[in-house]
Amino acid sequence: MIMRTIAVVTGTRAEYGYLKPLMQAIQQEKALRLLPIITGMHLLPQFGSTYKIVKRDFPGAKKIEMTLNGDKLAHMAEYLASGINNFAQFFDKNRPDILVVLGDRSESLAAALAALYLNIPIAHINGGDVSGTTIDESIRHAITKISHIHLVHTKENAERVEKMGENKKRIFITGALTLDTIMHSKIPSKKEIFKKYHLNPKNTTFLVVQHPLTTLKDQGYTQLKELLQALDLLKEQTVLIYPNCDAGGKKFIDLIETYEKKPYLHAFKNMPHEEYLSVMKSVDLMIGNSSSGIIEAPFFKIPVINIGSRQQGRERSANILDVPPEKNNIIKSIDFALHNKEFQQKARLSKNQFGAGNAAQKMVKIFKELPLDEKLIQKQITY
Repeated sequence: MIMRTIAVVTGTRAEYGYLKPLMQAIQQEKALRLLPIITGMHLLPQFGSTYKIVKRDFPGAKKIEMTLNGDKLAHMAEYLASGINNFAQFFDKNRPDILVVLGDRSESLAAALAALYLNIPIAHINGGDVSGTTIDESIRHAITKISHIHLVHTKENAERVEKMGENKKRIFITGALTLDTIMHSKIPSKKEIFKKYHLNPKNTTFLVVQHPLTTLKDQGYTQLKELLQALDLLKEQTVLIYPNCDAGGKKFIDLIETYEKKPYLHAFKNMPHEEYLSVMKSVDLMIGNSSSGIIEAPFFKIPVINIGSRQQGRERSANILDVPPEKNNIIKSIDFALHNKEFQQKARLSKNQFGAGNAAQKMVKIFKELPLDEKLIQKQITY
């Protein structure tokens, strides 16, 4: 039997949480060989050197550097260019049968562009998704157009990918990988996780994840300022996770650091995915603009305050409140989410729209069985 080598690229702590069940499933499949690749934010000390988490799970993982020289938009373009160069060199020496990338990060785009020029088939997870005012939308659709295999969350996403001129035979509805972790991994209890992170289980607790808006960078900073001011007025126990290394991220971190000594605020550069899910499951309310509020939180039936336009256009469950990014609106929405019985009932009845927790096995089957021939590589638009 000829084994197929499947390279999986992870560039951020959150993304790794999604990819881990797939990487484990590939590793367990006799017909496949896993080539784990660590890059991007994982290797940056200012974001917690999270490569250590990946290395703990997959000791043989390879590191590919991407150089981040600053916080400006031009630095993000340079970051992408360094990734393309370094991935091209790596793939020229180590040619996987399939490259797997997820979502809409610069790390995924860099790896995919390098693989494209080396005729390596690219499998893209989460194409066809929609998000608001960030560069993510453009990156996600760009990766879709240079990919050969499309592993999408929902029927709606599959339809969008097909409308982009992609071959219907190469589009597969798998559901979201993060649900594999939720349904099949041991997630710590509230008692365990609150003890580990020195949280009081008797207190009302918020989980806050707010990322920059790369196409509206200054507005993103203003929105975070409004959110932190609202939290400072309420002074409820808050778990805050640092943002991604997008343009504007350093200003975010500088602002967060001015609040970190507040007794109610517990800020973390990173958190293992299972522990992050445990915190999410255990809090009273999630606040911010992270996609995890849209995808994972409905499974746990917790209310979500979604701030601003970053997640605009994504499919939504009934547990989500969309709120303008202004302090007073945020405070009113928090009070509504915590005390309105009708909304809380809607949250408890909210349905997950993103699969059944078997995405990894579906993907592994595709990697084993899909013909890897010239027809796959020689893409043509279908309209």
